[in-house]
Amino acid sequence: MARRNRITVLTASLVIGIGMTAVLAACSTGDDAAPSGSASPSASRSASTSPSATPTDDQTGSADDGTGPGTGNGSGVDNPTSVDWATVTKQGLAAAGGGTVVSLTGAGDNWTVVVADASGARTQSVVSATLARVTSGPFPKASDSQTMADDVARAAALKVDAAAAAADAEKSTAGAKLSSLVLGGTGAAPVWTATLTVSGATTTVTVDGTTGATTAS
Repeated sequence: MARRNRITVLTASLVIGIGMTAVLAACSTGDDAAPSGSASPSASRSASTSPSATPTDDQTGSADDGTGPGTGNGSGVDNPTSVDWATVTKQGLAAAGGGTVVSLTGAGDNWTVVVADASGARTQSVVSATLARVTSGPFPKASDSQTMADDVARAAALKVDAAAAAADAEKSTAGAKLSSLVLGGTGAAPVWTATLTVSGATTTVTVDGTTGATTAS
């Protein structure tokens, strides 16, 4: 009886062992599903190398209205055929915060505008005639106490501003181009002195600060 039980137990163990072997074999030969959590290498490369949709700085922000300070011309025009003196002086005055233009110097596109305020203190800026904007400055310009007092007196009596004097000076001589304009004279009789270039030669013209009359000198 005991012997029969041992045979039965051995037979059952053998059957269980064969069954487990079959199950393990089936698991090892089955088709595994492709993992779903990771992206393919080509998709990763595509995502990392695609261009950004965010515009660069030069594509954003409000349009430049041409009235603020900046740097450079950028227009490619270094020698305009004519200069709008009213616009150039207006930009210099705006940069200085108001006052009286007491000198203009330059050539072509770039003009240094010097402005004296109500106390006679001077400020200078560089204005692009082509862009009609300040491209450098404003910067304070040193001036002694006597010059400051003279500027205040001359500005009070002045009736012909720098823009009008520059235009009158150029009109006085055919083909002339202004290279400098400086306010001088006295508080009772302010006078503009204009230096002009004509066919490579230099000439000087004065413009009365109260009447606008021009005189070759």
